Amino acid sequence: MTVNKADGSADKLSVLLEWFEDNKVTFNQEAIDIVSYKKASKSKSKSNIVSEDGYGVIARRDLRDGEPLVVIPKSAVLSAATSALASLLFEEQIGDTLALHMAIMYEMSQGRQSPWYGYLQSLPECADVPLLWDAGSRKWLQGTDALRMVERDEAGLKRDFGRLQEVVARNPLIFISQSGIAWDDYKCFLRISSLASSRAFLVDVHRGSSMVPFADIFNHKTNSENVHIESEEMVCPLCGEAFGCEHTAGMESDAENEDEDGCDSDVDDDASMASEHSHGDADSNEGSGWEDDSDHGEEEEEEEDSDEEPGEELPLLLDENNNPIADDAHPSQSQADSQSESDEDEDGDEDEDEDEDEDEMIDTLDIVVFKPCKAKHEVFNTYGKHSSAALLHRYGFCDTSNLFDSVSLDTEQVLNALAKQMSEKRASEVGQLIDLYADVLEPCHRAKGIEEEEDADEEEDSGEESESDHPTSGHGENDDSDDESEEDESAGDTMVTLSIDAPGHPDLNLAALLVLGLTEEDSFSQVAGSQSVFMHYFPRMRSYWTAFQDRIDAGASIQTAYREASKTTDLSIKKATLAAVCRVVVQLTERRLADVSDDERVLGQCPAGNADDNIALRWMSAKQLRENERSVLKRCVKLYQNIVTTFSS
Repeated sequence: MTVNKADGSADKLSVLLEWFEDNKVTFNQEAIDIVSYKKASKSKSKSNIVSEDGYGVIARRDLRDGEPLVVIPKSAVLSAATSALASLLFEEQIGDTLALHMAIMYEMSQGRQSPWYGYLQSLPECADVPLLWDAGSRKWLQGTDALRMVERDEAGLKRDFGRLQEVVARNPLIFISQSGIAWDDYKCFLRISSLASSRAFLVDVHRGSSMVPFADIFNHKTNSENVHIESEEMVCPLCGEAFGCEHTAGMESDAENEDEDGCDSDVDDDASMASEHSHGDADSNEGSGWEDDSDHGEEEEEEEDSDEEPGEELPLLLDENNNPIADDAHPSQSQADSQSESDEDEDGDEDEDEDEDEDEMIDTLDIVVFKPCKAKHEVFNTYGKHSSAALLHRYGFCDTSNLFDSVSLDTEQVLNALAKQMSEKRASEVGQLIDLYADVLEPCHRAKGIEEEEDADEEEDSGEESESDHPTSGHGENDDSDDESEEDESAGDTMVTLSIDAPGHPDLNLAALLVLGLTEEDSFSQVAGSQSVFMHYFPRMRSYWTAFQDRIDAGASIQTAYREASKTTDLSIKKATLAAVCRVVVQLTERRLADVSDDERVLGQCPAGNADDNIALRWMSAKQLRENERSVLKRCVKLYQNIVTTFSS
């Protein structure tokens, strides 16, 4: 294969390729190449490679949709369940991200003795995420969502590090600082956490979040990925094997026994229910759900009228002279049975082949072409549908254009705006609703919903069942929840995130809450005072705003979008209420826009630092993030001010 060399990374790549071969990680070398670049920004004009550091994958030829590129045995992934620390982590009841961080640190500390050495030696020292930036670099993120994420994450990581120190103190003979790993060094812990954050995938219910060799070589491009990772996630949580292993066999047997026991009671219940529905008329079957016995009688009579006796061979065929046709032209029933048995054997062989394929799928992660890619272009994966701030926070970069961009609003500011428009009492009541229905108010970026609907439609049209596309943390596609929810959970809080989403709309929860908060007292009391009414109202209101925003984005006039949204959802909002909602949206967005507008003071001039210290790259990333967030907020102000003007007049 071809390797584009740069510095010592080519030597590391050679070791990695040898490790791939030893661990049966295979890829189509006729279709793709692994390339190694070191800050190759100067070569961008001559190449389609956009990666500025580390490795990437390019197509050697045109890649077709559905074409398999890489097969990774699950035995090759590094996780808390597969590490040498697995038993200790189980005993200490350590899970989630801390368990993976400890597993990576331990295997790195073993140096060449680790089964994953060939893979681990290829990794960078860290991912240059804002968590590792110095104070001077972090100030460039002032006012952005990325800085908020960093501040939230730090508290959770410090708690994890404290927990790690307790475990290390109890096991000094296991946790030995060596090979670049210092167990008592918080900076070392942060460095490893940055690798896990930027590279881990959710593999299955046994291995959990894991480091997946080769999968993390594919770089990210928002909404332009070429490959997806397919894997069977539902395996035995104890051993990782397919269901039917020794751990699940007993459970399946118990379940079958329960089903059998349940069947008897169900039959009794059904009989009782049938008796009740018959109102005591034992001769009546109407409405009972049972078939009429007379139908069975007619079927039996039809069977008795048949000329053939049960089990009788079919009569011999006769020619024009009433002579039996030769046996070889008309096989006997025994021959037919033999042929049938042969066919069944073949079907059985096919079933066995299918079972083997399923077993292989369970034991591997498969990287498959999702969208075609031209020869000599970089082949991209997706790390998930994240905002620019989330990408920078977890992976150390952000795109120039991002369909899934989102800028969070301070919930307190939302409530203050309601207090000014309505009353302190109304703002307090809406705040209570937010706390009460926090689980219902999950982030719901419209672009993510549209993508999911399109994917579902494509699967329905093709008649194929969806694979377990990966989609998880790190380099894999994340689940569609925003990173903030994960960070909030790690901090022990359950928070509702209200936001302005690309291309420039209030998120559906914010819009629906504002309509409720700005409505008259009778309507508000009716919805807020009943859980069932709220759960009926809120989804419909979100659907209304989805329809309204979709029509606006499709180019419809504001008046047309208003009429069609009402027709689509059978929900009517007064124009005055809609104008009031949009007015508050403009006020909130203008206030948020001010946070990311003072670039001259916050950013200053691009530093001319050493090319190896990442300072200039950090500055450019911060500048891009601020531009992306401003773009979303500015469009929202312009659009919703126009709506206010339209309905006010």
